[in-house]
Amino acid sequence: MNYFITPDLSSITGGNKYDKKILNYLKKTGFKIINICPKDSSVLTFNFLNTINRLPKRSTLIIDGLLASKMYSYINTIARKYRVILLIHHPVSYENDKSGVISIKLKERTIFSKAYGLITVSKTMRKVIQKMLNNRKTIDVIQPGIDDIYLRNNQHEPKNYNLICIGSIIPRKNIESCIEALIHLDDKWKLSIVGKYESDDNYFLYINNIISQLGLTNRVKFLGVINKHSDLFQILTDSRIYMCLSHYEGYGIANVEAGAIGLPLVVSDLPVFHENLKGFKRRYVNQNNYLEIAKAVKDLSHDTTQNKKSSLLSWDNVGFKFKRVLNG
Repeated sequence: MNYFITPDLSSITGGNKYDKKILNYLKKTGFKIINICPKDSSVLTFNFLNTINRLPKRSTLIIDGLLASKMYSYINTIARKYRVILLIHHPVSYENDKSGVISIKLKERTIFSKAYGLITVSKTMRKVIQKMLNNRKTIDVIQPGIDDIYLRNNQHEPKNYNLICIGSIIPRKNIESCIEALIHLDDKWKLSIVGKYESDDNYFLYINNIISQLGLTNRVKFLGVINKHSDLFQILTDSRIYMCLSHYEGYGIANVEAGAIGLPLVVSDLPVFHENLKGFKRRYVNQNNYLEIAKAVKDLSHDTTQNKKSSLLSWDNVGFKFKRVLNG
């Protein structure tokens, strides 16, 4: 039997979206698979681990890398008992440190090396993961797809001066740079932020403090989690420029979705964005240089060139590739 062990799949963006799309495709095509989610992915409880341990021997466990990073104490037992395949969107050890937090990195090295197979979402991440391994092994790259609604609509015509960024409100996303850049743009520019946040979270409070100090309360709006694809699509089409100034990303699905509909992109100068944003109207910037970011926004707002053809996959194409890897 096959089991897909994932965090909560309620989100329609990012890694959760990838996991959900793969799971849905596998079920749709008759692949026998059961999804198992912990109640709280930040803490793997005894009951959750006991559930894993009771699965039939020699089952295939496809484990999301976010959860795998917490299974260090159990990886030897799990790897001996099951065929373990890890789906790594990005190593957790690099979440908030460009060199990788050593203590987490060492644990991930052991976990990744013990796995039967590894799947990741970009060639950039494959290089990162390969350097972490104790041994050479095949790492399959299966890039995310995009929804039909983005594939069918690629003639974006800006009607306003809205900036949009999408992603959980966490330090890695560097939301503060999106906000700081606003002070170098005319007041007509507004910023909308789509993504999960907790009102009492330290980073969210820090972001709000910056907004208050810079007098930008009327120019920045937090939209929270958007649960419908049609609503998210409408927000994107109602915007003029898409921004992603992350310090680190494994892929950046929302960037590709925005670029696919013709939305100009201002993004961090990260290797993975050079890999997957070819053909889109884009500017790469130093994510901490607010003047450079503002200039990129202004330049793109007057750029009338069209996107070049870009090879984008449907989720069915992605699911087919994933299934082929699982079948060996």
